[in-house]
Amino acid sequence: MKTIFAISFSFLIAFQSVGVGIQDILLIEKLVQHAEYHFENHGDDFFTFMQKHYGSLQAEHEEEQKEDKHEHEKLPFQHISCHHVLTDVLLVSLDFEIPKVEINIPQSHEFHYQNLYSSLEKVSIFQPPQLA
Repeated sequence: MKTIFAISFSFLIAFQSVGVGIQDILLIEKLVQHAEYHFENHGDDFFTFMQKHYGSLQAEHEEEQKEDKHEHEKLPFQHISCHHVLTDVLLVSLDFEIPKVEINIPQSHEFHYQNLYSSLEKVSIFQPPQLA
């Protein structure tokens, strides 16, 4: 039971880390139906369908199919928080120096040792002979 819970929880975290939620998983059936519609009416294969709805041909496809806008809004991964689509990387080099600061802490040479374990040394039932 622990293994099943751990595996399902790890899949949930993995899907949510790339922006796939339960709602998107439930809408995959509509994605497949819409892909079949494009295959029958437009002759698009699956990769062309994905480009028309999620890739470089998206703006052109939206202009051609304005009447199907309601159908396109029902497809998965159409929400604003779809952050796995962002691919911009910004590298900024930061050059700064950390000033060196000397901290003088007065050292105390007072050290008082208390033997807290002296009772363990003195109490012994078995002792070697004292006189030889």
